Amino acid sequence: MEPPKDKEEALAGLLNGTMVTLLGVAPPALFILVVTQNWRDLFGGDLTAISTDTSLAIGILMFSPRLIRFGLRTLRLNWAGLRGREADL
Repeated sequence: MEPPKDKEEALAGLLNGTMVTLLGVAPPALFILVVTQNWRDLFGGDLTAISTDTSLAIGILMFSPRLIRFGLRTLRLNWAGLRGREADL
């Protein structure tokens, strides 16, 4: 990733980093919400349904930290670029 060239680009990068971080946080939160609300149905049901749900959840939970890390790196880079631009003004 390259540092932002101007203030507008840094602000756009902050918005993008925020959105990517929120997209990375949403699937695990939704998974936890679904499990806590339907835990009796999940454990009393079909084993193939549980294995399918578990495999999907594992895939989501493996991809989610990468999105969060990328979003936080984008936020940090653009925040530093924005603070550096304000010092130049």
